[in-house]
Amino acid sequence: MALSGKHLRVAAEVWVPWVKIEEGLDGSFTTSGILIDFVELFASKLNFTYSVVRPADREWGRALPNGTMTGMVGMCAREEADMALGPFSVTYMRSQYADYSEILYLDSFGIFLPRPRLERDLFSFVKPFPWEVWTGLLVLLGLSVCLGVFMKWFTNALNLPGTGSDLVFKPNWLFKSLVLKPFNPEPSLLKSRVMVGTWLVSSLILCTAYQGVLTSMLAAPSVNIPVNSLEDLVSYRRIPYAFEYGTALHQLFMLATSGTFKKVNDNAFQVTSLFEERERIKVERFALLCDFYSMKKVISDDYSATSQCNFYIAKEVIWVNPMAFVFPKKSRLIPEINKWVGILKESGLFAYSVGQFTSNATNCLVPPGKENGITTLVLSLTDFAGIFTVLGVGLVLSLVVFLLEKTVHSLNHKTNY
Repeated sequence: MALSGKHLRVAAEVWVPWVKIEEGLDGSFTTSGILIDFVELFASKLNFTYSVVRPADREWGRALPNGTMTGMVGMCAREEADMALGPFSVTYMRSQYADYSEILYLDSFGIFLPRPRLERDLFSFVKPFPWEVWTGLLVLLGLSVCLGVFMKWFTNALNLPGTGSDLVFKPNWLFKSLVLKPFNPEPSLLKSRVMVGTWLVSSLILCTAYQGVLTSMLAAPSVNIPVNSLEDLVSYRRIPYAFEYGTALHQLFMLATSGTFKKVNDNAFQVTSLFEERERIKVERFALLCDFYSMKKVISDDYSATSQCNFYIAKEVIWVNPMAFVFPKKSRLIPEINKWVGILKESGLFAYSVGQFTSNATNCLVPPGKENGITTLVLSLTDFAGIFTVLGVGLVLSLVVFLLEKTVHSLNHKTNY
């Protein structure tokens, strides 16, 4: 019957929830997980026994410059294992050393980060317009003052209507136009009215736009997300990042000779797995490049434990790969395992087994700030710290000017006497 009681060596390493390994004090270990359950099913249906063996280097498998393969893929290549669970990314490099089973599922790789939070911004009141708009406004204001002074001088020089009058130009007309305040006295000359009228129309548009955008920002504040792609991560430089060593992603970065992948390989540090680093990511706030299924698993577990969304998955997909079991080249075991892999997939048992571990991740797979339970921001004194700072500086400056005026007036008074 099938394998007739043959004993198989099955290579496996920790990848929760696929494979869990608990080590005893005597060096022994016990295994559990989705793939261990599947191996139990295969063993009962194909009539074989098995023992789990672990790679000495704890790697999945990457080709070294000397032509050897590490990890569980290397064990299959050297026939030290009859099968490796993984599951493994299907790559051309690995296919030179071992064969794959039927595809189990398709997974993607991306960036896993601590979740960005809504931050208080001291200068939020200037955010409705970018710095280019503010700069342009100040430049135009300065040019208009210069133009007004020139108009007044030219009027007096040529004895035009308005000579000797203050109604040709007053700088405060421009500032009152910006805040839409009435004029007293009003400009009476045509040239003055054209300038002030132009500023009034422009100010009306600017003020309306500013008020609308500021109201929107205060009513529905958005969270700044500094990293949404690999290029963002490399260029941002304020978030350390890592990848799991001994994986296909490690091989991808290791082989890069230029570009973003090369920068990642040069600057990233390496970790064992996302599962082992999940709490450290929250505390030390670094990014990890890994597979989407593991990300969703960690998010689901964390949300179940804390009822909070503490992690974020960047939008960019770095890599997409099919996942499968690994066997030694030309293994006779492959057709038998493939038959039952197909049955598991077609019956929906595989999808059910995988999906039950990520069911709670849905609550956190939304943009930061849009999670369930997030209410409208209540503005506090901290939110208005920027505008109060400007007001305070203005009051202090006015006091300094007042004291200077008093000092100058006192000195002039003493000089006269």
